Amino acid sequence: MTSVAPVAQTERIVAIDVLRGFALLGILVANISLFDVADIGAVEQAYDDLVVGPAGAPFMFVFLVFVLNKMMAVFSMLFGAGVLLVTERIESRGGSALRVHYVRNVLLAGIGLLHGLLWFGDILLVYGVCALVLYPLRRLSARALLGAGGAVWLLAFVVESGAEEEYVVRALGMMLVGMGLYRSGVINAGRDAAWYRMAMWRSFVVGLPLCTVAWVFASDDGGEAVASDINNMGVPFMALGYVCLVMWFCSEGWLPRARARLAAAGQMALTNYLMQTVLGVLFIGALNEARGERVTAFWMMLATFAIWAVQLAWSVPWLRRFRFGPTEWAWRSATYRKVQRFRV
Repeated sequence: MTSVAPVAQTERIVAIDVLRGFALLGILVANISLFDVADIGAVEQAYDDLVVGPAGAPFMFVFLVFVLNKMMAVFSMLFGAGVLLVTERIESRGGSALRVHYVRNVLLAGIGLLHGLLWFGDILLVYGVCALVLYPLRRLSARALLGAGGAVWLLAFVVESGAEEEYVVRALGMMLVGMGLYRSGVINAGRDAAWYRMAMWRSFVVGLPLCTVAWVFASDDGGEAVASDINNMGVPFMALGYVCLVMWFCSEGWLPRARARLAAAGQMALTNYLMQTVLGVLFIGALNEARGERVTAFWMMLATFAIWAVQLAWSVPWLRRFRFGPTEWAWRSATYRKVQRFRV
């Protein structure tokens, strides 16, 4: 088998890094209220017990309408796109991506197992396992991948399963959609600004009303199941809207400093994702201890902003000195069975 070097720094698609950084910040909004929860069985009660109050209401509105399951869908799309990005680059050099793909994702699943020891809400194990079935599908057309992804997403509405199984099905569905979006040039900045702007508005016009209606049902006693289904109907549209929003901004060249910080955070997404858990568990635990009771939604919002500030501040200077985040460097070195050059 031909030996192939890992993807070079100069080959990165910056718009994908910006999108990944954007989704990374959103993931924290979804997770922040769960860092002091013991296990998945306690999630529903933790939401019921969370004190929102007037100061925390805007944060919870943003979480339920704009974030819940949407940012994870974007991350899943990016993961699927990444499968094609890595395998195509290796194969374009005449190498075989088979070993790299499976070793890379078995290692990712292992990182997820370790992360799960710290916090029950790990997603890396799910991604690593789902990736094992994606490789044989990499040659499918964009239309076939998009159709398969949509069908898998809808399957979760009709198959009787637990929350964890449904989570895996939906992640897999969005990974297939992400592969289709990559193949069609959508998620990798292959369309022009006008296309992204129009696609963004069309997606939000469908997704936003559905997710807003879901929030109304979620505020009613006994309406959680209906709210979840309505929300999940809107999730793919909202996720596509976010993809097009970020690609539109990138294609127009707007907010260059913000994009640079998001791109740096996204380039180190694995390190920053794990760091969110460490900081979140420490921050929320310390706040709970200081208050003598569980923090309110308002304090969780402040903790979110603090972690955002840390991650957006440290990622740029880190990448000025090093080629990868520390976890990315270790992951790549293990994948290619060779210590990667770390310093720039």
